[in-house]
Amino acid sequence: MFDRQVNFVTRTDGRGYWSETSKTVRINRVRLAYIDDETRDFGELRAYFDPKEWDVENDGLIYSDMGWKHTFLTCMEKQFGFSPDAILDISYSEQGMQGDNYVSMDVGGRFILESDALYRFAVYKEAVNS
Repeated sequence: MFDRQVNFVTRTDGRGYWSETSKTVRINRVRLAYIDDETRDFGELRAYFDPKEWDVENDGLIYSDMGWKHTFLTCMEKQFGFSPDAILDISYSEQGMQGDNYVSMDVGGRFILESDALYRFAVYKEAVNS
């Protein structure tokens, strides 16, 4: 399953429903935390951040901040080579799914399909280089 250590610098615009804070947020891990095993057309993607840099109690939830979402999706596309269709398959999940150290997003089948291929390639590459 797709689970990668990353070093993305994203930025909130302070216009979300749950936060008026505008600042950079470093993302250190991106993980496909759940996939519907029957249909493989729905899952949860988590983008982890350091709670010392973004404190949900003080800064609010990143959830619904479109500036953050745009910079995050751009990082995903550039870092991993996801297609525009896969990137458009990512949206915020509901408010209750947000964590103290991650942003929760819903993903669809296109993203899951491409993330599987990228994961298999990374495992193969590590095995060849060992």
